[in-house]
Amino acid sequence: MSIEPLYKQENQALAKPASLFLRNLLLALRVLGLVFLIGFIIVFVLAGLALAGFAPVAKIFEVTSPFMAFISSASMIVGAIVFLIIIKQLLAICNTLLNGDPFVPQNAKRLRAIWIAVAIGEVLRLLSSALISWQGQKVQDASYEIEWSLDLRLYVWFMVLALIILSAVFKEGARMRLEQKLTV
Repeated sequence: MSIEPLYKQENQALAKPASLFLRNLLLALRVLGLVFLIGFIIVFVLAGLALAGFAPVAKIFEVTSPFMAFISSASMIVGAIVFLIIIKQLLAICNTLLNGDPFVPQNAKRLRAIWIAVAIGEVLRLLSSALISWQGQKVQDASYEIEWSLDLRLYVWFMVLALIILSAVFKEGARMRLEQKLTV
């Protein structure tokens, strides 16, 4: 006799409402992320047209230069894509929670995809902010003295570390669960 069915029913009774709320929240965030992605793509295209010399579009960029808008929107597109990747993976994890089986090997892979996406997104954010900073200094200061500033956000890297650890925990949990099922 296995105790797993008893554990599943007890766990599902507590986790189901919270998991449903989280899934609905993640679905709403996915829609919001898609809306922002479309908006950033539109700004990216308009800035590209302004850089190419299309005069009617160039008038839109009075506050900032088309180049700055181009780089900023490209950075935000990457950020929105990273956000959507994370939401997709969290939705898949939430669905396993709703099924009452969160310790599946796929969840370890999903957590790994999340930390890789966050790390890549943060590196690209650092590069784009350095480029924007450099371009802003170039416009403001005619001496072209380059002063680099690095906006390193340690909490993001601690989150990446935590996700690496959680990924390993889920992988080990799935391995132990499979081992327990194979034990007679």
